[in-house]
Amino acid sequence: MTDLDAFARRCSAGALTRLATGPAALDDLPALARRLAAPGEWVLLSDDTAKTAAGVDLLSWVAGLIGEARLVTVGDHAPVTLDEATVEAAVAEVGTPGLVVSVGSGTITDLGKVVAARSGAPLLAVQTAASVNGYSDPLSVLVIGGAKRTKPSTWPTALVIDDRAIRAAPPRLTRAGVGDAIAIWSAPADWYLACRLGLDGPFDDAVVRPVLDAVEQLADPDPEVAQRALVDGLTLGGLVIGIADSTAPLSGSEHLVSHVLDMTAMARGTEHDLHGAQVGAATVLCTALWQEVRASCRVFDLRWSELSYPDDLAERVLGTWAELDPSGRLGQECLSAVQGKVAAWDAADKTACDKGRGELLETLFGYVGDPARSAATLRHWGAAVRFGELTPAVDREQLAWTLSALPYMRDRLTLPDLLVMSGEWTPELIERVLDRAEASASSNR
Repeated sequence: MTDLDAFARRCSAGALTRLATGPAALDDLPALARRLAAPGEWVLLSDDTAKTAAGVDLLSWVAGLIGEARLVTVGDHAPVTLDEATVEAAVAEVGTPGLVVSVGSGTITDLGKVVAARSGAPLLAVQTAASVNGYSDPLSVLVIGGAKRTKPSTWPTALVIDDRAIRAAPPRLTRAGVGDAIAIWSAPADWYLACRLGLDGPFDDAVVRPVLDAVEQLADPDPEVAQRALVDGLTLGGLVIGIADSTAPLSGSEHLVSHVLDMTAMARGTEHDLHGAQVGAATVLCTALWQEVRASCRVFDLRWSELSYPDDLAERVLGTWAELDPSGRLGQECLSAVQGKVAAWDAADKTACDKGRGELLETLFGYVGDPARSAATLRHWGAAVRFGELTPAVDREQLAWTLSALPYMRDRLTLPDLLVMSGEWTPELIERVLDRAEASASSNR
């Protein structure tokens, strides 16, 4: 079993000085706070969502453990979105304290990293759910120009994961964590592809292997074993993102699906489900995409060194996002990102991939999981397997549009980019992928 505390220090080059996890990790809070900062103006950062642990109010418990601290609460009885206005308001209200103590799930922790980075204060993060892998990395997911973007912020100086808080988290947050965890059965294939084509890297199996090993027991019949696999898998996921200095090892097409769903909901003023819940269903979908492409497309037989993005790419990008934002602001934000990807493709030397295609494909598909296994693991935890099981449900028409938009959103190459270049990213392919994913979701594995 990995020593998470020691591994955290290695991954962060000492920036994450303490990772306390286990049945009584909160007991470390008083000593941790005193070690990180001298007594003075400390800030307790949270939202107005009630949180409990061992049957008591968690925010009050943490406040009692650390002593006097000024409470900064974000959100107003609504989910917090880290858009420009929200972030700037929080940074201004936090000011320049001696210590920031964040108490919350992924969004609050991401905000804590941003305000700590901007203020120069150490961050003591108290994790309240096993919902995403972003607690233990130095990045924050923000909304910029209406688009979801992952930006550098800072490592937590210390991270506390107490089993009592994790067990008390709303079940829907835990189910979302399962969805985020199983992305390891999809994302590394996109990362490997981009690395081999010269658009990222270098690829290192040692980055993803600890997470692959940790999630092996996610569907264990012993709830304690499965819970530990979930917490460790997510925590290791965040740490290895720090090693790679990128979310790419754990964020491929399946995360793009979730981001596009979020962006669609924000643009339309509607609700969307939790990030991890969407990622879980998208992992079933995107592993089905890999299978379908291998079975029915010619992209793996073409000379990739001769492929290029289509001449009308800018029009496609702008046209895609005009459906959500007629002002063009979102389209321009996404076009800027996509143009970076095109420039990287044009500059990369892809000839080696053409020569070593057999070995490349064997390794590549070694990182593609079985969509039926993903579906079975989600079902084991009672998590959504199909997009129609999300809250709110995503119908087939909306899902097909979401898939079609994937290559036109960010600057990272994934499988749909190659299909755009080969001319195979078509409505017909997308319909076949949706059918294959449904068959996997219906499997009795």
